[in-house]
Amino acid sequence: MSEATDHFDSPRAWAVAIGASIANGVAFGVLYTFGAFVSSMGEEFDTKLGPTSIVFGVSMFLFFGTGAISGRWADRYGPRPLLIIGGTLFCGGLVATSFVTAIWQGYIVYGLGCGFGGGIFCSPLFSTVATFFVKYRALAQGVAATGSGIGTLALVPFAKAIIETEGWRSSYRILAVISAMGFLVGLVLVRRSPSQAPGGAQGHVRRVMRTKEFKTISVAFGLMSMALMGAFAFVIKFAEDDGIAPSKAALLMSVVGASSILGRLLLTAVAGKLGSVRLLQIALLAQPVAYFFWIIANGRYFLLVIFAALLGLTYGGFVALAGDVVAFYFGLMGIGAVTGMLFFWSGFGSLAGPPIVGFLADLSTLRVVPLGAVFAMALLGALVLLTAATKPVNFEANAPTSSAARSDVPAATSKSRPTVFELEPV
Repeated sequence: MSEATDHFDSPRAWAVAIGASIANGVAFGVLYTFGAFVSSMGEEFDTKLGPTSIVFGVSMFLFFGTGAISGRWADRYGPRPLLIIGGTLFCGGLVATSFVTAIWQGYIVYGLGCGFGGGIFCSPLFSTVATFFVKYRALAQGVAATGSGIGTLALVPFAKAIIETEGWRSSYRILAVISAMGFLVGLVLVRRSPSQAPGGAQGHVRRVMRTKEFKTISVAFGLMSMALMGAFAFVIKFAEDDGIAPSKAALLMSVVGASSILGRLLLTAVAGKLGSVRLLQIALLAQPVAYFFWIIANGRYFLLVIFAALLGLTYGGFVALAGDVVAFYFGLMGIGAVTGMLFFWSGFGSLAGPPIVGFLADLSTLRVVPLGAVFAMALLGALVLLTAATKPVNFEANAPTSSAARSDVPAATSKSRPTVFELEPV
């Protein structure tokens, strides 16, 4: 095995996957604690659910949407500089949020700090992991994505507990310290892959964005994110409104986090047999089933637990499989930029979902109205993804020069030794 390819599936590669898992786990986990803060912030600033939820919508839009540019930065500079800059902004955003005196200030400091800061490194870390693996790429993506499940599992109930004892402002400062520690550990473990091309992939990315497969996945991801972020913003609040104790309501997000870990590992473990695209379609089809249990729960905690477990299982599979699906369809060249553009469309869904659910809850006394909207978004996204092909995109059939542009290892079964792997890691 040559030096250019001996990084594939190596111990060093698994260390990168673990580092990405820790850094992204902290970022996702902290952002998903917003549902624990929404009541306290709304009460202090005397705002209803709709305006308060915009804080979460803006931050998640920037968190995912920044991938449109951070992916290209990752292809050029590698992930470590992005983790340094983004991690600093993320922690600074948490501290700044603890000092806001009006809800609109939270739109700016939480959105730009945590949203934009986290978005600088989130998508690049996932795409970097994909470039370190061939045979075990889907499983490695599952390991990298497991961090967000662990972060959600641990940090949401932790945040709810410290809010009750320390207040929401001090809680954000405590989360800033925890975030800094996680990012430092991730920085030690993560590095650039030799197969991550430093630019020159713009033409390939443009070709990717013109394909039917990319457009289909983008729409499906956007609709799925609308439903998911709408649910994440209010699952704790709605449970409390239905008479569930605050601590038990917060545990619902822990159930989501725990089951998402299972979903990531189980689905990626069998991806080689059934195919990542088919498994992703199944995961999205199962999400409306989870939301159906939310609709019929009506304060019954065991049904809420079923909802949370199913949502975590299917959402976890989606996160873990997405990177492998991108590599399967479009190859590794420019994978940071391609993955980032998909994150961008998820960002639009994340921006729209929480305010839609929040304002519907403000306008209607019937809980089925906002929950029904979540169900409809998820179902439509699943149906759109069902129209996607299950074969890699054949760029050679569309352009005579695409063979050179697609200098990568598109799937785990590829035996080629492309020249892009001769690049030295940075």
